[in-house]
Amino acid sequence: MLDPQEKAEFDGLVTLLRASDPKFCRRVDRMSRPRPLLYTTAALALWILAPICIVFGGWTGALFAVVLTGYAFRLYAKRNGHKPEPAWWVATRGRPAHPA
Repeated sequence: MLDPQEKAEFDGLVTLLRASDPKFCRRVDRMSRPRPLLYTTAALALWILAPICIVFGGWTGALFAVVLTGYAFRLYAKRNGHKPEPAWWVATRGRPAHPA
């Protein structure tokens, strides 16, 4: 933990960095955000590849298919950045919480 004076100095340095090099800051910010389209596309590619492995790979292909399918499910779940989403019947996005 930083004491208040060090935190103020650090915040000043960050502000100065953001002002002097906004392009760098955009790239760093972009690295911390999930890429949902990339994860979804990779998951679909792995799901398509899994049956092909089973058909052409025998028992080894079946093993690879299980691994590919498991990793595809992990990528698909990761597409929202591991944020817990409410179920579709509970979600209130796009509609008022209390109808008037």
